Amino acid sequence: MDRIECMRAFVATVGANGFAAAARALDVPRSKVSKQIQALEEAIGVQLLQRTTRSLHLTEAGAEYYDACRDVIASLDEAEQRARTGMGEIRGVLRVNAPMSFGLSRLGPLIPLFNERHPNVELQVVLSDQQVDPVKGGFDVTIRIASLPDSSMVARALAPAPRVMVASPAYLAKEGVPQSPKDLSNHKFLSYGYLQSGISLQLCNGKETQRVTVSGPLHANNGDILAQAAVSGMGIALLPNFIVERAVADGRLKPVLCEWEAPAISVNAVYPSARRVPMKTRAFIDFLVAELALGTAGF
Repeated sequence: MDRIECMRAFVATVGANGFAAAARALDVPRSKVSKQIQALEEAIGVQLLQRTTRSLHLTEAGAEYYDACRDVIASLDEAEQRARTGMGEIRGVLRVNAPMSFGLSRLGPLIPLFNERHPNVELQVVLSDQQVDPVKGGFDVTIRIASLPDSSMVARALAPAPRVMVASPAYLAKEGVPQSPKDLSNHKFLSYGYLQSGISLQLCNGKETQRVTVSGPLHANNGDILAQAAVSGMGIALLPNFIVERAVADGRLKPVLCEWEAPAISVNAVYPSARRVPMKTRAFIDFLVAELALGTAGF
């Protein structure tokens, strides 16, 4: 048994969430992938995957072993890459997951620049507003805004993401302009997420903190949809500045309660913990930190 190739098959299967997809990625027969993982389980004496007719799930031991396998494979690939190039040229496939709004407005314009600097890195970008599991999804880097990673992940802050409370001029003319956070309880609030009842919102003006329960006609997991609803006069929304900056600039939205701030959030790069972060991952994160810092005012 080639232990390294079996480990590659295991990592690919977890990342692709299936034998067939892993086999396509590795360009080998599906039966070979299944046999490699079975051989790996027999060699170490534990079950790594729970198999059903429709899905695969890591066992507790499998999850721990998967992290170790990723480290080993990443270190080996990087060592081979350095040996081949002699200069540590950055290359390989880099899978990135990001929220839809951030991906379109901020990440998208930066991808061509990253490609110019690192033409041998193949980016596979998946935009989704679902809270994906980076490990099960097989992502090298996951961009998250305000969500903290679990203990098995590492996070690096890329940029602040200040939020602004906004509403359309038409809505404010009809419903009135809130003068304090407590007034929001009488307004239609457009909420991020799928909450079906009122949520508690905390705001601070530097001297005083107020908490108010808000509710409204729309809950969504995408900031652009909430911004569009706010522009149409559907209610008040609290959103990152990078989502609403254009609408505010051209007057379609107006900031309200400007002296009150919600708890600070930031844009974070989340990646699996490893003793040695692959060069391609480190290069991409360093690139985002530098480029987003140049445009901090836009956040």
